[in-house]
Amino acid sequence: MPEGVLNTRQINALRALLERRDFTPEDVALLDYHTLSRMPGIGGKSLNIIRGWLAANGLDLANSPDDYRSSLRFCRLQERLVKARRLLEKNGYEVAHTPVDEEGGGVHTTGFSSP
Repeated sequence: MPEGVLNTRQINALRALLERRDFTPEDVALLDYHTLSRMPGIGGKSLNIIRGWLAANGLDLANSPDDYRSSLRFCRLQERLVKARRLLEKNGYEVAHTPVDEEGGGVHTTGFSSP
């Protein structure tokens, strides 16, 4: 698929979200990144296609993350790691942490020992 072109899946998802048949790149650029990422029919690939289409028109989604660490997917992964750590600790496991680094961000578990 050529860069800057939406396929049927993205067109239909955007029509449903915007509740109209015709829309412009400017209309889509007003949408929030996180709202769009939660829409049915919009996954990571679709988001990338939509952002590519917007970029070809000199635009981007509102609140688009500049890098992966601020993306919705990364935030959800961090939440899951915290829940997993709590579950391990609740069941008597000791979870060791490395210091938070500038590049990776977040909590990194280096290992655990059983009770």
